[in-house]
Amino acid sequence: MNKSISNFLALARWIAALAVVIAHAGQLIQISDIMVAPHGPGVYAWWFLAGFSHQAVLVFFVMSGFLIGGDLLRRLDRTDPFLKQYMIDRFSRIYIVMVPALAYGFVVDSIGRRIFPDSGIYDGAFFDGVFNPINIVWTLLQQQHIWAPQAGANGPLWSLACEMWYYITFPLLLAPLSRAYSTGFRLAAFACGALSVIVMSIPQSFFLFGYGVWALGALVRLARRPLIKSTWLSLGVFLATATLMRLGARGPLVAAYPFVSTLADIGVAATFANLLLSLRFAAEDGFFADLSPIHRRLSDFSYSLYATHAPLCFFVWAGVGSLLGRDWYKALPTPSHWALAFALIAAAIVIAYGFSRLTEARTKQLRDFFTRRPARSEQSGRGLRAVEPSGSRRSALAPQRGPRRREAGDGHAEGRAGDVIDANLLKEVD
Repeated sequence: MNKSISNFLALARWIAALAVVIAHAGQLIQISDIMVAPHGPGVYAWWFLAGFSHQAVLVFFVMSGFLIGGDLLRRLDRTDPFLKQYMIDRFSRIYIVMVPALAYGFVVDSIGRRIFPDSGIYDGAFFDGVFNPINIVWTLLQQQHIWAPQAGANGPLWSLACEMWYYITFPLLLAPLSRAYSTGFRLAAFACGALSVIVMSIPQSFFLFGYGVWALGALVRLARRPLIKSTWLSLGVFLATATLMRLGARGPLVAAYPFVSTLADIGVAATFANLLLSLRFAAEDGFFADLSPIHRRLSDFSYSLYATHAPLCFFVWAGVGSLLGRDWYKALPTPSHWALAFALIAAAIVIAYGFSRLTEARTKQLRDFFTRRPARSEQSGRGLRAVEPSGSRRSALAPQRGPRRREAGDGHAEGRAGDVIDANLLKEVD
């Protein structure tokens, strides 16, 4: 994985997360006459940028498939077992943020519903049934927006359910091609994976289509040559496609022809995957290789930003409805509307950064804890039984000699590359 594509993934990740936040904070800015009345450039820019939340989710899915699914595809010819460590990595990555985010959302929602009961937000049709505490259990089981409603106001967590099931089922579906396990295990793993995909596909949801988008990102890692050599041309094709889909696949056209929305999603996902393919074969010292380190730092808490911003947005929205009137946000924007929207975005970023220091930034420690704990237990048992030549016992805490089992951070030059990047880059968003 060259530096150019690694830096680009960091850049794309925080921009995609911010696009989702802008879309949700943008509920405070209603420009209902955008098509019939003249406005300044800033208003048009806001209207345009606030409409990319769904495309941002597609970008996340492609990146996730590229990093995680692609790495799995490249492991198939290896003979050392990898599923246990892989599952530790994936579960640690998702749940170290998701569990605290659910708790945070529960607290914010509870306060908002209590102090702003007349806002018209929390009792709206959109939130019908979502505040039932059992939904937290279903969300922890990754069933939100598949077999169960979301838990509270944190709707963006729907994409994590899809991602988690892609993480679980993809290696199981690939098991028959792996050389690391027995024939019986491979067949049983494939059966479990196929059954899980079938069950998750029964409800009408984004799961199955999203799986195709995710798998497309994975396949990019196997391509032997780029479709378009020029990174700049591929970037231009992606941006042009995303812009065209943003402006064209909306409103009456989609209402009359729903398949247009699907075609738009395919176009955005395919052109972004093509961009990653071009970057895979780009020069190591290309343009993106020289990006400022700030993009890496911003990407480091973009998962937290995605997972925590929605409860805050609805809390502020409810506060506005309760204090300024239910229809205040529906009025054409005034300076106070703009100030509140930008203040909300800034607050979401600050809260997410602090949240990430306690969660996302500690992903490696959690992985290492689950990776090394069994080894420590076994090692301690051997240490208590071991006797030095002089007759004195070794300490149970003394390190054992001999070959050391590979830990999460050791990595293989090729096989672990995607996961090493994912520790800093991934995450999942709408």
